Amino acid sequence: MSDSWYSKALGDGVDAHSPSTQIQDAFDPVYLAAGKPANMAVFSRYDLRSNVVTVYFTPPAKTLASAFGATPCEKPSYEKIGLLVGDHNAWYTYFPERMAGRE
Repeated sequence: MSDSWYSKALGDGVDAHSPSTQIQDAFDPVYLAAGKPANMAVFSRYDLRSNVVTVYFTPPAKTLASAFGATPCEKPSYEKIGLLVGDHNAWYTYFPERMAGRE
């Protein structure tokens, strides 16, 4: 399995709504087909300065990332990121420093 993350800029908050919903809707069939891996997730971040929402697909979500035209990227920092869709345990897998003290 590749360790690459994938990202896609979706546009501003209004423009990002429809593709965000499409990603959420497409996630479950891919997630179920993969056996519900706890490390499969899609995170998102809204950058106030650039007014752009970017989604970040974890490495196990590569199939979904490809379907939405996402490109390989570095793992994002945990700051100002949210879980768009996926198992909550993905936080602990990918961003344990963010989850420290929240158990």
